[in-house]
Amino acid sequence: MKNNLIRHFGSFFIFLIFLSYSPSELFADEHLILEIQVTGNNRVDSNTIITYSNINTNDAYSSLLADESLRNLYETELFSDVNIEYYNSVLTINVKENYVINRIAFEGNKALDDETLAALVSVKARSTYSRRKIQDNIEKIIKSYRDAGRFSVRIDPKIIILDYNRIDLIFEITEGPTTKISNINFIGNEIFSDKALTAVLATKKSNFIDKIFSTGRSYDNDIMSFDKELLKKFYNNNGYINFEVINAVAELDKNAENFFITFTVNEGDKYRFGEVNIQNDIDDLPLSALAESITTISGDVYNASEIDTSIEMATSKLGEIGYAFVDIQPNVVQNNANNTIDLTYNIYDGPRVYVERIDIFGNQRTYDYVVRREMAIAEGDALNKTYLNASKRNIQNLGIFSSVVFTTIPGSDQDRKIVVVRVSEKSTGSLSFGAGFSSTFGVAGTVSLSEANFLGRGHYVAINTNISADKNLVNIKFVEPSLNNSPVLFGFDVYGQEDDVSGVSGYTQSIVGGGFNFGLPLSKKLNLNTSYSLIKSDVYGISSTASNATKALAGHKIESKAGYGLTYNTLNNYLDPTDGMKISFNQDLAGIGGDVKFLSTEFSAIYFQKITDDLVGNLQFNAGHIADLGNDGISVTKAYKDPGKLLRGFAVGGISPRDSSTKDAFGGNTYFSTSAEVTFPLPGIPPSLGISGGVSVNAGTLYGSDVNISGVTVSESNSLRSSAGATIFWDSPVGPLRFDFTEVINKELYDKDEFFQFSGGTQF
Repeated sequence: MKNNLIRHFGSFFIFLIFLSYSPSELFADEHLILEIQVTGNNRVDSNTIITYSNINTNDAYSSLLADESLRNLYETELFSDVNIEYYNSVLTINVKENYVINRIAFEGNKALDDETLAALVSVKARSTYSRRKIQDNIEKIIKSYRDAGRFSVRIDPKIIILDYNRIDLIFEITEGPTTKISNINFIGNEIFSDKALTAVLATKKSNFIDKIFSTGRSYDNDIMSFDKELLKKFYNNNGYINFEVINAVAELDKNAENFFITFTVNEGDKYRFGEVNIQNDIDDLPLSALAESITTISGDVYNASEIDTSIEMATSKLGEIGYAFVDIQPNVVQNNANNTIDLTYNIYDGPRVYVERIDIFGNQRTYDYVVRREMAIAEGDALNKTYLNASKRNIQNLGIFSSVVFTTIPGSDQDRKIVVVRVSEKSTGSLSFGAGFSSTFGVAGTVSLSEANFLGRGHYVAINTNISADKNLVNIKFVEPSLNNSPVLFGFDVYGQEDDVSGVSGYTQSIVGGGFNFGLPLSKKLNLNTSYSLIKSDVYGISSTASNATKALAGHKIESKAGYGLTYNTLNNYLDPTDGMKISFNQDLAGIGGDVKFLSTEFSAIYFQKITDDLVGNLQFNAGHIADLGNDGISVTKAYKDPGKLLRGFAVGGISPRDSSTKDAFGGNTYFSTSAEVTFPLPGIPPSLGISGGVSVNAGTLYGSDVNISGVTVSESNSLRSSAGATIFWDSPVGPLRFDFTEVINKELYDKDEFFQFSGGTQF
């Protein structure tokens, strides 16, 4: 019995040992990989394939090991098909190698050339074909075309199989038409019209002429995002602090040829500045030094940009008197009960940190100095957030970058920071065509070729032509916006012009000349411009029946002229203003050499005021006088033919002093004109049609001819002519159109009136 017990215990012990081993260990020898074979490969070495598989001899085979090996081999993108088999301790890897690309070609592309597309794709000749890579490259090409405004582009990869497992890869491209912006709509706007808001946007609407010439802007999602910021800034600067863009949708039509953009906005209420205070946390800081720097006045319409301007001016003033590290933060308190904004400028002692270095990235074409000269801060200056914000705005205002991002990183010491400026360049060249018609000058056409960042130096260069029935003009213009890195603008132009005024004054005049000018901003709203020009003019084409005064003009003269101008502008919108004013004063002195001597002085002012939500009024006034500084009097070619452009209802040269016999317009030396106009939406017409109306009263006079030739009688009067009329404005698909119906109230017998006047045009 004892022997039986020992025997049973031994068997049980052996059974426990058996259970302690896994089946894989028990049968490992039966699944060992003793040999690895590779088949199907031509270019890739067998040992290389085995290495990629990550399988070695004497490994234990399992389906998990095989699956992992398959993934490893496919990830190399060397093979289009891989199969692994295990039989009788032999592992066989059967591969089908991917093609080798012999040549890459593009077919059907016109908008983007082969060189541009080749730079986009990552696959190159002699590289391995991969479906995933090809798909990635197709997506890159499609994105590039969409950036160029072609959203209906289609890319079809085509493979031509050659010998030795090689292929030619051809991207067959169907570019499709440029996808235009056919309409821009606004929902929820009552204070400002669609036209006014469209003028704010960077996105511009195309018209039907664009389809003919394949011109005009296309949709860009990044620009549309920027448009939201522009709208908010526009409303915030006009008192609407609660404005928001609720939604912005760009819908593509079924043919992928046109975008319909809709902005849904909530304007909110209009606010004014309430109490404006300064809270100072710096000892001994002279607050009296800031009095002139704060331009936000209690009672004025709230304007966010005025707050920024005040902070910049105050920071600059404090820096001048030794407080370089101040930090001024505005605290805005909104009072909904009376629609006012209480504003407190909090002045803190900022951290004493200096700018160690300014690094600029992303400018592929643009020189660094173009960006640096817009910086309100330089290496070694106190690091000030106000100046950083001003620098960013200055760079954005250049109009040559789609995005500008400022960051700061630690410098070589605790009180040193490196300012990093990252910019993204955008296309700055443009070719545009223009067309227009007026009842006065007939059909006119323009062609303009311009580049806003010429040679990456920030220079503006343009060639313009203007051709109409009565005027031909060719102009070459160059502008340096920052002369020697200063705020001074410098420009010059060269031009040739021909004016056919035979129907009005009985002669044709050609002008060839050139000149230069300097511009300087005296403040945010006031600009000074100085200029000099040298002009040669020839008068010809005088008929035998023309006035003796006109015949005396024949020949050529040299005019050497210098001048200056001041412009004060507070308009809230340049295209469709509803508030603000623009005042201009200009003087030109001729006689610095040359054959002509005179002093001309001109003044113009326009003021806009919103009367109600629907009514906008404007008052305009123009005046001019040209004084002879020689002994010959002011010639017919230099005299004013019209009292500005405000006296509607009269033809060109309609109230000009003229020859009593031939009716040739001689022009006068002095003019005044004024106009009062109210614009409004037309009842029953949806605002989306862009049609509105207006009524106006106009008055003006023009007198003082210097023509004094024997046998010539001049008809002239300084009496005030007046008119009243109605206007229809239409923001049409071909551009803004204006239809004036004006009845003359007071005139002289020799005046020429014109009841209907029409004008309009477009850029595309």
